[in-house]
Amino acid sequence: MKIVKPAAKRAPAPKAEALLPDMTRDALGEVTETLEFMWSATQAVFGSQARPDHAIALLPYALDALEVRRLLAEESAKRRAASAAPASKRGSRG
Repeated sequence: MKIVKPAAKRAPAPKAEALLPDMTRDALGEVTETLEFMWSATQAVFGSQARPDHAIALLPYALDALEVRRLLAEESAKRRAASAAPASKRGSRG
């Protein structure tokens, strides 16, 4: 009689792609990168007195600043698109 170890019976673990949709995985990566950046910034400012909770406390400010930059870039792109549109599309009479 052959004894099968429990580990040999286990099904292979699903890949990360199967567990998380692309958008979720991308968002988690961006949050992680932003938090790592905030930790680096915190260490630069506070030196050896830096603590992880400092970086976590500053994270919302960084995310707010990123959102403001995104909105400004979006508005700028809309203005460029509007100025590049032909005069007939903008409603000019000629």
